[in-house]
Amino acid sequence: MALRRGFKTDAEWYAQDVRRELGIPETGKLCPWSLAKHLEHIVVDLSSFQKEHPLDVARLRQCTGAKGFSAVTIHKGTARLVILNDGHEKPRQTADLAHELAHGLLHHVPLPLSDETGVRMFNARDEEEAHWLGPTLLVPGPSAHAIARQRLSIEMAAAQYGVSKELMRMRLNISGAFKRAKPHGLAPEGQQIAIRAPRLAWRC
Repeated sequence: MALRRGFKTDAEWYAQDVRRELGIPETGKLCPWSLAKHLEHIVVDLSSFQKEHPLDVARLRQCTGAKGFSAVTIHKGTARLVILNDGHEKPRQTADLAHELAHGLLHHVPLPLSDETGVRMFNARDEEEAHWLGPTLLVPGPSAHAIARQRLSIEMAAAQYGVSKELMRMRLNISGAFKRAKPHGLAPEGQQIAIRAPRLAWRC
């Protein structure tokens, strides 16, 4: 499903607006747990339910593939509770939490978790918007261009921003940072360049 006209520009605005509110430089690292606290979203690890539901929690935490359980936001009045699968690696948790926070920032209307037959309910347009905004919050355009200008490797950049190499590569491609950095390009993966990295104001 195509994003509405102007949404990508809006996503960059959100990425910078939350940084301003948190006192983070425009190219700084955003910790989604800090953003969740700022937005008054309560984040609970899936493992917290281990005692009450040991079998269900064990099954969900072991499903770490692309289709495995990532996170879900539960609404109770005006409160938002995010249950996060802490069985995933930290970069995956970072992306999953950013996705859930994107729904909140965009004021998406909550839906029941499932219909009467037990099938998971979702709004395709809302999911597409959160799928775009989540990574943009973590690696906005200014950050991607700073990484490209400084010729940081994908590996180094991903580690500094606390995201996966796949997410970092995607954001560098989508933002046009790769193209603008030519003819020099980025350093090969695993190779470190002796230059100053972008300033990071927050660390998870």
